Amino acid sequence: MLPRPLLFQASALQSRPVPDPRKADPRLAGPRKTAISTPALGRVDPVTVVEPEAVLATAPVMAESAHTELEDEAAAEYESFWPLVRLEVAEAGVLLGLNLMLALVASWLAAVSLTRLYGELWHFLLPIHFAISWAFEMVPITLVGQSPIMGSMGLLLDSTQPERRIAFSLFHLVSVALFPISFFCMVLTPYHRTLAEILTGQEILTRPLPRMR
Repeated sequence: MLPRPLLFQASALQSRPVPDPRKADPRLAGPRKTAISTPALGRVDPVTVVEPEAVLATAPVMAESAHTELEDEAAAEYESFWPLVRLEVAEAGVLLGLNLMLALVASWLAAVSLTRLYGELWHFLLPIHFAISWAFEMVPITLVGQSPIMGSMGLLLDSTQPERRIAFSLFHLVSVALFPISFFCMVLTPYHRTLAEILTGQEILTRPLPRMR
């Protein structure tokens, strides 16, 4: 193995007349040069120098790759807008159907019309509607970090703390109930955040795909 180059290598030349065996007269022999060296501060590794031509040749490829990455990020950001819209529309429809079913069951049990039932007992029925709607959102979000609709769409809450998940479920219910306001928030904010994401500082992310074995 070749030794590594010396750093600050000191060298000197020493001249000494050496007789040449091929010549009979030693006075005609020329001086033989021998080098003496002493290491000073240690050894260094060889340094690879990149040729300017190679850098110029790879520059267009790197620029094209960076441009492609920017386009992919812009496309991903544009596509991330609509899953959130579909999520809130679907959950608003499910919650509306759930509360309508609850209202019909209450009207059937009381044997009165919906108008009369909610005209007289609205202060008692509204907390029940709120509790059932919040339980529909809170229980799955707290346990697994996603509502039933999020799971079917491949979405996931980025938080792992139960108390933060509970808080997000409450604001997510408000965001779904006030969907027009949440829709304008998604349109006007730079990263298309829902009303719940703005109020809690948490994000709804796309669930990573499982690995193929």
